[in-house]
This record gives sequence, C-alpha cells and structure tokens, in this order.
Amino acid sequence: MDAVKLIDLADFLFSKNAGPYLITFDIIFRDLSTFEWARDSGVLTRETFAALYRVPLDRVGTVYEYEPGRIIKFSITREISSGDFGDRSVFGSQQWAPLIDLAVPRRPRPRLTALGRKSVIRERRRKRQ
Repeated sequence: MDAVKLIDLADFLFSKNAGPYLITFDIIFRDLSTFEWARDSGVLTRETFAALYRVPLDRVGTVYEYEPGRIIKFSITREISSGDFGDRSVFGSQQWAPLIDLAVPRRPRPRLTALGRKSVIRERRRKRQ
C-alpha cells in the first residue's frame, strides 16, 4: 500500500488529560484538503486507535471530526486513574507518539479526459469557496 505517515499530514499532534480517567488526542491538519483526505481514508477509526494503542475497543471513545478547525479528536479511557501508583503519564501529554507513523493511504488521482479536467478544476474551486 502506498501511504503517507500521519506526521507528514498533520500540523499538530497532541494528547492531554481529560479528567482523571481519560486521555484525549487531537490531530490538527494544515488545510481543509488534507483534513478531508485523512478523514475519508478510513484509517482514523476507533478500531485503528485501539490496535495502535493496544487497548480493547471499548476503551476508545467516539472519534470526533471538527471540519472548521481541521481537527480529529478521540479519547482513550485510562487503565488506572491519573496519578495513581503505576500511572506512566500523569498528564497524558506524551501519548501521541504512536500516531506519528500511522499510515494514511495516498489519495487516488482521478483519470482525466480533456472535458473531465475542466469539471475537476471547477469542483476544486467550488470546494475552496
């Protein structure tokens, strides 16, 4: 599979506490087109995040998409409360690292004919407005 690493698409990867029992993750994209590409790739799912973080699916919360901010967010329920004995990350601030190498498939390039090229250009202009 021809893919791009998530770190090459995102402007910002972030994780933090969302209370004593949750860590929330933010993926912020540089532009709307890149956000749509990653969102529509089918990779940024609860199942992917559960596998990536090696946690049961029921510990991964809803994946939220906020298009105006070009953000995709998700949360993971902690195994133990923040600050409890055995907690590896009290603030949850360094938990984003596994997202770096997540593979996002490249966008397929549309096959264009002479007439099709004009319609694709018009569609791209419409989306930018």
